[in-house]
Amino acid sequence: MLKSRINTSITAILVMAAAILVIILSFSHYTLLVKNTFTEDNQKNLASEAGQDALIVRNELQFAEASVRGLSKVMEAQYHSLGKEEIQSFLKKMDSSDPIISLSYVQADGTCYFQDGRILPIADRAYFKKVMGGSIVIAPVEDSRLDGKNMIVAAAPVRLSGKTVGAVQAIIPANKIDALLNVNGNEDFSETNIVLGNGTIISTTNPEKRNSNIFSNTNLTFEDSNGLNLIKSNMRGGKSGNSHYYTNKNEYFVFYMPLGIEDWYIFKTVSVSEIAFKTNKIMHYTIPLMAHLIVAMLLFILYMVLSDRKNRKMIRNKNDELRSTKVELETFIANLPGGAFRYNDSEDMEFQFVSDGLLKMFGYSREQFLEKYHNSFCNMIYGEDRVQTLNNLRQQFTQSKFAEVKYRIVTSEGEIRWFLNRVQIVTCEDGQRQFYAVVIDITESKQAHKKANDAMKQLLTLANSIPGGVAQYAYEDGKLKLVYASEGFYRLCGYTEEEYKSKEHEGIENVHPDDARFLSSMISRQIAEKRPIMAEFRMVQRDGKVIWVSLSGTRTVNQNQQVFYQCVFSDITTLKMTQEELEVEQERYQIAENLSDDIMFEYDIPADCMEFSPLFTALTGRHPNISGFLENILQNESICDKDLPEFKAYLNKLRMGNADSETEVRFITKSNEFIWHRIKAKIIYDSYGRPSKAVGKAYNIDKQKKEMQRLLDKSQRDPLTNLFNKTATQSQIEDHLAESAPVERHALMMLDIDNFKAINDQFGHMTGDEVIMEISHRLQKLFRTSDVVGRIGGDEFVVFLRDISADDLIEQKAKAMCEIFRTTHASKDLSYQISGSIGIALFPKDGKTYQELYPKADAALYKAKRRGKDCYEFYSEEDDFCD
Repeated sequence: MLKSRINTSITAILVMAAAILVIILSFSHYTLLVKNTFTEDNQKNLASEAGQDALIVRNELQFAEASVRGLSKVMEAQYHSLGKEEIQSFLKKMDSSDPIISLSYVQADGTCYFQDGRILPIADRAYFKKVMGGSIVIAPVEDSRLDGKNMIVAAAPVRLSGKTVGAVQAIIPANKIDALLNVNGNEDFSETNIVLGNGTIISTTNPEKRNSNIFSNTNLTFEDSNGLNLIKSNMRGGKSGNSHYYTNKNEYFVFYMPLGIEDWYIFKTVSVSEIAFKTNKIMHYTIPLMAHLIVAMLLFILYMVLSDRKNRKMIRNKNDELRSTKVELETFIANLPGGAFRYNDSEDMEFQFVSDGLLKMFGYSREQFLEKYHNSFCNMIYGEDRVQTLNNLRQQFTQSKFAEVKYRIVTSEGEIRWFLNRVQIVTCEDGQRQFYAVVIDITESKQAHKKANDAMKQLLTLANSIPGGVAQYAYEDGKLKLVYASEGFYRLCGYTEEEYKSKEHEGIENVHPDDARFLSSMISRQIAEKRPIMAEFRMVQRDGKVIWVSLSGTRTVNQNQQVFYQCVFSDITTLKMTQEELEVEQERYQIAENLSDDIMFEYDIPADCMEFSPLFTALTGRHPNISGFLENILQNESICDKDLPEFKAYLNKLRMGNADSETEVRFITKSNEFIWHRIKAKIIYDSYGRPSKAVGKAYNIDKQKKEMQRLLDKSQRDPLTNLFNKTATQSQIEDHLAESAPVERHALMMLDIDNFKAINDQFGHMTGDEVIMEISHRLQKLFRTSDVVGRIGGDEFVVFLRDISADDLIEQKAKAMCEIFRTTHASKDLSYQISGSIGIALFPKDGKTYQELYPKADAALYKAKRRGKDCYEFYSEEDDFCD
């Protein structure tokens, strides 16, 4: 009976177990059916919501692209140049009409101007380099220099005269795009990401994932083992798709599709928790008890699994952090601008660690270093510095945990170097003290400091030995106050240093009363204009003697924005007396000058002042006395712009004392004509042998120059057509090609009149010449003055088209030239029809020199002739194999 009960109990248990198993299986099957139904609906909704999100974001980005594209076209149409004023004017007019988009303009050097007045450099941004290549770009940018946040930039190039001169860009904050992604979907269960082709997330509804990589999660497990590779393959092919994957936290369905912008994709992810939520809700109404039990069991199991995974992940993260910290510390030490080491708190100060940087500074291997210094820090210090350095360290450590010392060491090559050593005490858990040290080589700094001290001593010696005196004035509160003066300065004033300092001084002292007002006004003006101080005045010495003094002062500003003037005072009494004696001679010189047909000039080299004779004013209408002549020569309006750099170089030679050369310039007359003059000059030196003045003459050589130019031009022109002749054509083209960069584009075009011999034979050579002249005249009008048009034979022409901005420009010109041939009819009384053939070779594709391009253009011309004439052909490599 007992056995029967046992069997019954076992049977009941088995039945109950079977019943429970059937219920569980039935419930599981029912749950599976419900879940599958919700899964299918959810995937359809996921694709629909992803499409709606993609449409919203794409419309926003395409609107930004259209905005910058339109604004770039407006700028290209309205402006011929884009300086700072034009950019600021345009920025004031720009209006995005979309409140989340801000607009700006970027110059070719990467300087970005914003509507609120801010200016930032962005030349290092990858998208900027791409847009300067001529492409319209939509790109993400991390760490905006405006506010440090992420953003998406749409930029379009602005092209003027065929060149990209800048870009218009629209900036959309990434969080604004994030807000658009939140329009659809359930924030509790779904997540939307916009990713680049490499998987980088640039916009998301989950801010924690921004800038991470969607494929970098090592905990991803796909239902299909090839799921991740399938997603990447579809992204490369621009395809949409669904996927199902797991993480250590949840299970997800994902739908991905191309956004239609660059290689961007939109990923719409929904947690299976949403489906489970709906399924559980239904099960709650059908089988409450079973659902509660199953949910409780699942939650318990899930809790155990997640707890276990979480603990393992925490341990793994801690290990990763420790490894990362170790790598970072080793990298930091290896890249220190010097060396680092650690030694213990013992009598021998044994090394515990020595960096590679320290070994490199000494020139030893690690084994050689430790053997050389017996593994001791104190032995590393140069013998003469060792005791003082160690005592200094001990003294500093009694007051702080930090110390700083300077000492010398000896390298492996026997060179003595200076080290700056900063040390910190660290106490370990066992109570033992460790000393962590960083050293920097300061040998060059020490040497520079010594050189500076030596230079200061030499400067003081020099200041006290120059004729006259040296003084330094501080400019404060609108007044000059004496700071320092040399012995020569006090001698010039007739005082000793103690006598002079016994009373307060302001400004320039001891000035003759008749010169005081003039000197004060002149110096005040020069100071206000931040120019050097230069003046000549009379000084009354202590004994009443009057001397003439020359003052020359240089303005400097120190790091605290204090203004100082370094002044040199020179006794020019003898010079002034000599000037008075020369006044009579100057008057005689003036009379002789006025009787001359050439322009006389005198250039004061120290004052940079040019004085021309009255004939200069009569010729140019300009004032003959010009201050700051060399400094402002490039803005001179009386000399031709093209001659100014050479004239400036000539004046610099005069300033250096070289008067053996001469130069030629064109003066601009009152009627805006150019008159050629040859400049020659002699130099007058001061008592110290320095160039003081240059006196010279500008000889009128206009007639000779124009006659030479006429003869030169005539020698380069074809007498019949006035086009460049064969020699000049080749020379002009070779000069242009020699100065051309590989990125430039030019075209060499050879033209030939078809069957021109028949016109000469039928109507005579005069009619033939008329045809040649008419074609030449019309060709000149078709091309720019910078292009080269030449006649190289009877009916043969060459055209060199420079700086091609667009590919279709060459064909437009070729078609226009064919039309010129077809419509040329020099004589109305004669009936004939002509045409022309054209061969084209391109720089640098077909050649980089005239000798390379000419035969290839000729081969293309021959191909046009074979094709039936009255057409144009581009050179191709197949032409080299044609008979």
